[in-house]
Amino acid sequence: MNSSAPDIHDIHAPFLIPQDWRVPVLIGTAAVLALLLVWFGWRWLRARRPQLTLVERTLLKLDATRPLMEDGDVRGFSVAVSDIVRGYVEERFAVHATQRTTTEFLRDCLAQVGSALQAHEQSLSEFLKFCDLAKFARWSLNGEEMRGLLSSARQFVESSGNVPIRQS
Repeated sequence: MNSSAPDIHDIHAPFLIPQDWRVPVLIGTAAVLALLLVWFGWRWLRARRPQLTLVERTLLKLDATRPLMEDGDVRGFSVAVSDIVRGYVEERFAVHATQRTTTEFLRDCLAQVGSALQAHEQSLSEFLKFCDLAKFARWSLNGEEMRGLLSSARQFVESSGNVPIRQS
């Protein structure tokens, strides 16, 4: 061995690895494409699923008021059921029902000759007045009366859902 040869080498300058701009672009593009694929798949599945009718949506909303009834929240229950039925009437028969008092609604909407609501005038009138008593007069309802109120709302929605609407 030659003792004059150094066995320790000097350090070299750092070797810089060039950043390839294509890798982050490919990853980003793949992520965007994956999100688009998921979004289009979700839209496709949603379009294939049968949509609920107005009557079915309204009946589901009415069923959702059962916890208020079971908790004994008379005012909350009657407000919810009344709002659901008024919203249904507004959407189904194209009349303004939610921003009117019961008296105004019954006088203006049901008095129209040839109105599709005329066949249901008696039941709707009794239902809304009963709700008003619970909402504004703080009339106490027992469980049986609340079930009857819910049942009459369901019956109105089911029976009026099949009535053809005449255009004037």
